[in-house]
Amino acid sequence: FNPSARSAQAENRIDELKALSDRIILHPTSKAGDARNIAASLAAAGAPVIVAAGGDGTVNEVVNGIASIGPSCTSALGLLPSGTMNVFAMDLGLPSERMDECWAVIERAHSRSIDLWRANDSYFVQLAGAGLDASIIASTTWESKKKLGPLSYVLSGLRSLQQPAPLLTIRAPGRDPITGTVALIGNGRSYGGPFRLFPDASFDDGKLDVVVMKHHGIAEFLKLSLSVMSGQFAKDGSVLTFQTHELSISAEGNVPFEADGELSGSVPVHIRHAGFPLRVLV
Repeated sequence: FNPSARSAQAENRIDELKALSDRIILHPTSKAGDARNIAASLAAAGAPVIVAAGGDGTVNEVVNGIASIGPSCTSALGLLPSGTMNVFAMDLGLPSERMDECWAVIERAHSRSIDLWRANDSYFVQLAGAGLDASIIASTTWESKKKLGPLSYVLSGLRSLQQPAPLLTIRAPGRDPITGTVALIGNGRSYGGPFRLFPDASFDDGKLDVVVMKHHGIAEFLKLSLSVMSGQFAKDGSVLTFQTHELSISAEGNVPFEADGELSGSVPVHIRHAGFPLRVLV
């Protein structure tokens, strides 16, 4: 867990975590990458359960730490969702921000194997994207997230929509190359909170759900929002959707790429199954 996240509540969070069980060993982080390194060390030592206490960013680091050990790893992932965004925990049906109820889930030790995906040399479990959404994440500061919460992403999005968009090329087996300005990839159904952007997605079907926007702007963003709320995408060709076992994204220039809501380098990126699952307590 990050003791400085929501710093005004940090001391209470530590007490809350300690109160859950006397078997908990706390591992605080101090900078980006710490959670990954700690999780990798614990997994290598055979820790039966490694719990990410935070948002999707903390979860992604812990997932990468566990996955770095490879298919021989026996550690399961537990979740205590308490970050700005908790999309992965919500999609798994966990009681978001209820530490006691989530800890009860961990104590039951019922695990589910879900698909683990690899983007170049990093792993993700919920979603990924290139273009607009990654640019939004890149321009949203830690200070604004702390002050405004999820609204900080909306404000960054409105600013990003007014900027020129680089053209992406998306390639998937059995398909002609697709061009667009936004590529969103889902392992779970949800994106950015309660929005079911990938309604046909499943955590264990061995497939990714892909949404490509041909252009982006205020009008296109509103159209996509209406599609998400209605559960049906417009059939005018402005948005393309498909499922695939792997894909690659390329572009001219420096275009950011995000995984599980965290910046994860830039394109080109090749996305494929990790070759082994991730065990999650649910």
